[in-house]
Amino acid sequence: MQAGSSSGIRSSYGAKLALSLIGVMGVSVSYGVIVYLRAEEAGAAGAAVRSGLVGMTLLTVIGLALIGVTVGSNTVISLRQLTAKAERMAEGDLDVRLNTGRTDEIGRLFRAFDEMRGSLRSEISDAEAAREEAEQARREADERAETVERKATEYESAMRALADGDLTQRVDSDVDNAAMARVGVAFNEMADELEETVASVATVAEDTADVAGTVDDRTEDLRATTGTVSDAVEEIAEGARTQRDDLQAATDEAENLASSAEEVASTVTDVAETAEHAAAVGEEGREAAEEALAEMDAVEETTAETTAEVEALAAEVEEIGEVVDTISEIAEQTNLLALNASIEAARSGADGAGFAVVAEEVKALAEETQESASEIEARIHSVQERAETGADAMARTEQRISAGVDTVETSIDALERLAEASERTDTSMTEITRATETQADSVDAVVGHVEDVSAISAQTASAAGDVTGAVDEQEQTLGAVETAAGSLSDRALALRDAVDDFEFATDDGLGAPSRGTGRGASGDGAAAVSDGGTATGEETEFDFSRGDGEGVN
Repeated sequence: MQAGSSSGIRSSYGAKLALSLIGVMGVSVSYGVIVYLRAEEAGAAGAAVRSGLVGMTLLTVIGLALIGVTVGSNTVISLRQLTAKAERMAEGDLDVRLNTGRTDEIGRLFRAFDEMRGSLRSEISDAEAAREEAEQARREADERAETVERKATEYESAMRALADGDLTQRVDSDVDNAAMARVGVAFNEMADELEETVASVATVAEDTADVAGTVDDRTEDLRATTGTVSDAVEEIAEGARTQRDDLQAATDEAENLASSAEEVASTVTDVAETAEHAAAVGEEGREAAEEALAEMDAVEETTAETTAEVEALAAEVEEIGEVVDTISEIAEQTNLLALNASIEAARSGADGAGFAVVAEEVKALAEETQESASEIEARIHSVQERAETGADAMARTEQRISAGVDTVETSIDALERLAEASERTDTSMTEITRATETQADSVDAVVGHVEDVSAISAQTASAAGDVTGAVDEQEQTLGAVETAAGSLSDRALALRDAVDDFEFATDDGLGAPSRGTGRGASGDGAAAVSDGGTATGEETEFDFSRGDGEGVN
């Protein structure tokens, strides 16, 4: 365990420095304690403490200085050595030795620099090898570029000769570069197809010249026939226009007639509706009059009953008046009796006092009865007057109701005659409406037929105009065809002359291309190798646009 601790202290620079500081502090403290104990034994504690502190401070400063000089000098020396060796490595000297006997942080720093030196040496070796490989690749690329440039020059010469009209030009496609090989094969195939196409064009030019002559002859014949057709169609168109004008006039007249019939039908319909409405109103008036007559009869009966009741009430009121008269007489007699009783009580003196009181009460009651009887009599008189007035009014009402009943009966007779006349008018209007609607339908049918015929005539005239226009356009087209046929013949001859400028393969093993074979022979027998497939010769189409009479564009 002690060996491990000592090894850890040696391998740690900080541990060394801490251990040295602890030693210095221990010595300083021990010195101070010893000085203090001796001074206490001698009895001079204050001065001893001061001198001990001063001595301990001096001892601590000296110890720290010795530690700094010892430890710092070793560290500075090691760092200077490491700096010098690092500068040599920076200058490119990777053979410098980076070994030390120290096991602390400085020693580990030396070992890290040594590992870095080994890594740099390995990477520099790898970079040198990569540079040599890149140089070899550059030389190979230069050689391939020279080969490609040489083949490109050969291809350029062949293409220029082919553009100048030498269709026998072919290139050698047997090269190491795959892209140039594909270009060579594609060029040879294009030359084969171009040679074959130009040969076909020469044949087509001959055939086109012959066909153009035939078209010119046929055009003259068709022009003569077209003139005859145009004259006939013009006559048809003129007749169709005249017929269309006549039919238009007939259509206008028929439409006017149809409008008049529709107006008459509309008016008759309105009259019929009015008559029907009048009949309905007359019927409603008759029914209302009958109801009013029934109500008047009921009112007349009620009035008669009311008059009888009023008369009975008057009789009852007279009887009540008689009763009131009787009560008045009784009240007078009672009053007279009370007066007599008062006289008798006055005669009797004190013995008749109670009888006198009763007499007064009877007298008062008699007076009240007399007053009530008077009020009743007055009210009965008023009721009699009102009953008489009501009876007179009822009599006059009964007379008026009788007159109203006669008037309503007369009105009912008039309304019945009005309803019968309205029904007859409605029937007549209905018959007129049906006849007018039938006439309007017939006129509409005539107008429809006339419009159909007019439309057919218009279509005939339009078709004749279209045919005339088509004939005119056909004549123009025939003129254009004739002109085009002449131009086509000229161009076919110019095309044949232009094809004669091309140089075709001869019978020296290449073989002239034949029309419709689809491929010509290749000058070097090269096969198609592009993209691992075989090339097929497709027919090439050329667009010989018509210019201004100049030859082939």
